[in-house]
Amino acid sequence: MSAAPVVPVHAEATEVADTLRWVIPVGTLGFVGEPTALPAPLQSLYDDGVLTAPTLVEPSAVLLRMAAGRSWRADGPRVRRALQAALAEPREWRAPSDACTDDVLRAAAEEVLAGEVGDFVRGHGGVIEVVDVAADEVTIELSGACAGCPASGITVQHRFETALRRRYPGLRGVVAHERRDASPRGPALLSLLPTRHRDA
Repeated sequence: MSAAPVVPVHAEATEVADTLRWVIPVGTLGFVGEPTALPAPLQSLYDDGVLTAPTLVEPSAVLLRMAAGRSWRADGPRVRRALQAALAEPREWRAPSDACTDDVLRAAAEEVLAGEVGDFVRGHGGVIEVVDVAADEVTIELSGACAGCPASGITVQHRFETALRRRYPGLRGVVAHERRDASPRGPALLSLLPTRHRDA
């Protein structure tokens, strides 16, 4: 019987010094939130006092917190091995009782907007917010410089939707609306049509 393939992971720092975000392939775990049970290889690190709650699952990462008196430098390799072993047993992870696929998609969309795509939009004076997630479809609202911008469709389709589909391959589509009370705050667009000049 062949061994299960090793799941690739790599660690990223978070704003909390004792917590690392372990990036995993999209779709490895089919839920987000705090699991109610973990596979034995990972659970043993909690039992031994190496890790401490909470464990949080994101669409493409697992957040693990080091217990007081422990260090990532000393215990990090052991945690990596345990996490990889646990990820090879995805059925042994128990999702929160209220977990659903809409939660996974919403978390993925928020993750995209918190990253480079959101930075690009904010850098141009725009705002994109997730207003609804249902049946593998995301509805977003555009405001700020995005409202009325001729390039907003390109931003939504080629930046937001493409990045979201990488994190959630089952995405059915993105529906974009402009905020009703929003007015464009970006620079005015100049007409590129020739104008007629009257002779003096």
